[in-house]
Amino acid sequence: MISTPDINDKYPDTGVITDFIHYGAVTSFFGEISTVECFEDNSLVKKKLSEKSDGGVLVVSGKKSKKVALLGDMIASMAKENGWSGIIIDGYVRDIEILRNIDIGIMALGSCPRKSKKEGKGEVDGIIMIDDIAVKPKQWLYADINGILISAGNLELET
Repeated sequence: MISTPDINDKYPDTGVITDFIHYGAVTSFFGEISTVECFEDNSLVKKKLSEKSDGGVLVVSGKKSKKVALLGDMIASMAKENGWSGIIIDGYVRDIEILRNIDIGIMALGSCPRKSKKEGKGEVDGIIMIDDIAVKPKQWLYADINGILISAGNLELET
């Protein structure tokens, strides 16, 4: 298990993101970042999480929209099966009673029962902004119950 306070003490230059809620069964996770930027359309989230991953973390900029959920139980289950370690949604999720039983890290701003559009709009693996932090593909993300850290590369951790 990782500790983001300990990591940040050792690596104070990591970017810090707060105010996200845990929804998955895993509350401590890390991995190399991939990104999706989308607005009220989860088509590219589903497409990216359908790809195989070696423990990566998908960070999604949903522009904090409260109107729809960008992730539900079916896509989260697929992500787990495909080897992703976590998903960060700067927006909302649904099916939270089921997400809590899926063995993957899932963090979002809240929950909304409405599904998103399916128009294929957005961008995959570009630079996204979450709060004042630039999140880039190939960076690393570390998350636990204290918050989220973003680093330029894989940090040497004692886990």
